[in-house]
Amino acid sequence: MNATGTVLLLSLLGAPPASSSDPLCAKREPCTVAETLDAGKDSRGNSLQVKRLDLGWADVETSSGFIGRKFGPGGRKAKGSRANGQCEAAEWWLVRSGQPAQLLLSVCNDGYGAAGVGQDSVTVTDNLFSHEQTGGSRERWSQSRTVQLSPLLPMSESRRSSVPSEGEAKEDGESWDFEALRGEVARAASTCEAGEASPGERLLPYLPQVQVDKAYLQGGWKTAGLGACGFEAGHVLLGNQDDPKDAALKALLVAPDTLLVEVHDDKWTGPSAKWLADDHVELWLAPQAPQELTGCGKPTDAQKPAQWGIRIADGQVFPAFGSPKQTLQVERAELPGKRGYRLLMKLPPFKGIAVVYSDSDSGKKQELMLATSPVKFGRPEVLNPVRVVPAEEATCTVKNGELAVARGPVKKTEPDVAVIRVE
Repeated sequence: MNATGTVLLLSLLGAPPASSSDPLCAKREPCTVAETLDAGKDSRGNSLQVKRLDLGWADVETSSGFIGRKFGPGGRKAKGSRANGQCEAAEWWLVRSGQPAQLLLSVCNDGYGAAGVGQDSVTVTDNLFSHEQTGGSRERWSQSRTVQLSPLLPMSESRRSSVPSEGEAKEDGESWDFEALRGEVARAASTCEAGEASPGERLLPYLPQVQVDKAYLQGGWKTAGLGACGFEAGHVLLGNQDDPKDAALKALLVAPDTLLVEVHDDKWTGPSAKWLADDHVELWLAPQAPQELTGCGKPTDAQKPAQWGIRIADGQVFPAFGSPKQTLQVERAELPGKRGYRLLMKLPPFKGIAVVYSDSDSGKKQELMLATSPVKFGRPEVLNPVRVVPAEEATCTVKNGELAVARGPVKKTEPDVAVIRVE
């Protein structure tokens, strides 16, 4: 089926039409079904529909208790205005054959900020429902969520805020894809004191921490790859990655203190007298979350990261920047045909992390460096923040010799409680 979609903007002008006879509107005047949208079919071939209800104008204070659930039968009017403390109430419902209707979203738009131009935008496509809410005045903000309709599962979410500054907006935010286990934190360029350099805009990818099967941790990691769960290093710090087969790096946290790293290379070097010239992994850990740091000036002692080098050839660990006293425990497994290695590392406590693979085909110098974040030597504010994935959202299980994302069980949701909760 070709996906069909539409964007609905809540009107802030005038009153809704006369009340509807639809069962969703029974004893709920004022109420009308403003639009019915095709949302494709479920796995059994049954049609899915999304209905938008316009519920008139509600008192802002009273309506706040209904946001995120079905509006009560009273306290709303067919006419009103924001100037009189009113907001425009609306609901979106999922209608499925043989099942009770499910509330997807309920809102009451009072303009969402002093500027009074905030909006709720909804997009319905094949088996997907997306909502974006915008608002604010001088500081503008938006938040969006997408859910799968059958079965009901969260798919993505994002939040953004921006403030005008010297002709351009400074934007902060974060995003997360529940299906791919990928996301990032965005931080605008910090305003620093005189004489302190700003790190500029930062886009910091999350390094996911995901629960895996106990058997995988007890030895399965030596034979099954990180697959789609492994976070692939996408930042080239040195050299050019002209051929992805030359070198590649994946990393995945499977517990607060346990990191798995998978390295592929077409030529291995080391061990030698100088570990920096050997193929090695570099691990950076910091005591504070990078998105909470401004990056202005030099990091304090409490912010400084620590660095270790782990040589691929023998798994030997070398303390590096910061002269860390903590010892890393490293286990190493060789992939068939020496095409790669997998490392299991036990880590000391941390809040920021980055993993780097240093490739040296010549065995004389570092020639290619791949990293999980935009690493800058000794700078904690550009490491990866950690995203802890609750088991009810997703886990990683072995499938066809590799880890694959397994979505959590579908939560039972009360029909009158919204699937998307607007904060």
